[in-house]
Amino acid sequence: MVRLVLGADLDEAAKDALTAAVEAAISAQPTTVLVEMSAITAYDPRLRGLLLALQRVISAHRGRAVYVADRPRIRGLALWVIHMAEDKEAKIVGNVAAAVEWLRGSEERVAAAERGTFAALARLSGAQGGDPR
Repeated sequence: MVRLVLGADLDEAAKDALTAAVEAAISAQPTTVLVEMSAITAYDPRLRGLLLALQRVISAHRGRAVYVADRPRIRGLALWVIHMAEDKEAKIVGNVAAAVEWLRGSEERVAAAERGTFAALARLSGAQGGDPR
């Protein structure tokens, strides 16, 4: 998991470096990115652009994003980013504990789905003791 804590203003060079670092961290395999936005007090269109670019990088690498935003205006920013990136897998939560719980539950659901799929394939192939008919 990659954890980003946003708060201070970033200049263009820092934004480019951040985007490149996130892409490098998630390019090898799909990764979850936790974006903590609680320290953001105000934002401008450049921050929206940065978050949208990051979300698109995450989505392009089949990663998942969870945004921690505890105030309505910042939650609205995260919602806008997710909407504009058209990412159905991203999530917004109010605190880090909720993010961790959501991630844990998501991983358990994926593991259960994989087990069910493998069991069904085994039954279809007859590997579980005979003809599935």
